[in-house]
Amino acid sequence: MFNFIKTSIMSVLFCFLAMAAWSQPVTSVRPWLGIAIEKGPKGVLIKNTFPDTPAEKAGLRSGDEILKVVGVPVQTPEELVQEVTNKGVGFTVKVEFLRQGKLRAKDITLVVMPDMFSLTKQKLLNHKAPNFEALVVQGRGSKFHMQKQLGRVTLLDFWATWCMACLGTVPRLVQFAQKYKGKIDVISISGEEVPVIKNYLVKFEKRVPKKENPIQYLQSAEGKVNSLFMAAAIPMFVLINKNGIVVDLDLGGGTILDKILAKAEGLLTP
Repeated sequence: MFNFIKTSIMSVLFCFLAMAAWSQPVTSVRPWLGIAIEKGPKGVLIKNTFPDTPAEKAGLRSGDEILKVVGVPVQTPEELVQEVTNKGVGFTVKVEFLRQGKLRAKDITLVVMPDMFSLTKQKLLNHKAPNFEALVVQGRGSKFHMQKQLGRVTLLDFWATWCMACLGTVPRLVQFAQKYKGKIDVISISGEEVPVIKNYLVKFEKRVPKKENPIQYLQSAEGKVNSLFMAAAIPMFVLINKNGIVVDLDLGGGTILDKILAKAEGLLTP
């Protein structure tokens, strides 16, 4: 009798948990073409296409301007996203676009949109690092030029003063930058306003004097550098070898940071 009651209770409990699980709200999968976009003169301009995506396979490329999706005019990125979403994963859409003044069209089958960090890795890892210039808030010179980093190992650190996880990595980064000064450049990039960044650095000087801190701190004006490197989450670290190739990138601190710093050290060996 006891076993029967126990089994009955377990069965009811299982059913309750199953019903609870199925009662949670669900969302539909997000379809996508595989392009980064912005508003263009007449329609939606393709900034770039991601590797191994429907758009790339169809031959779409940077500079193409999408005018219609399934016959519906699109003038803003939001309108394009809406028309693609209205169709859904697995459906084929006709994309009409301008290329060098000539109207073209492609039929493209939509696939599931991957998570943002997977896209970042797909776009950057084992590719040449995007070139950029940025204002130096603290460090050498007044402007930082990425193209001048060729021949040097470079670690980019995307951070913000409000990000506690980012601030937790600062002591370790400073220690690393001190140890490998002149061999590995640590470049910290924030999209915040210059006074905000400076205010934090002034406070940090109480722990590490400016002259003892080899890290270069840059401002990503209007988040342009963050956008270029698709830094949708922080802290994000991007390791670039002497040839200007992104050889590693990751999110977070602690053991994750230790791992990427160890890889940076390994790039110094012949």
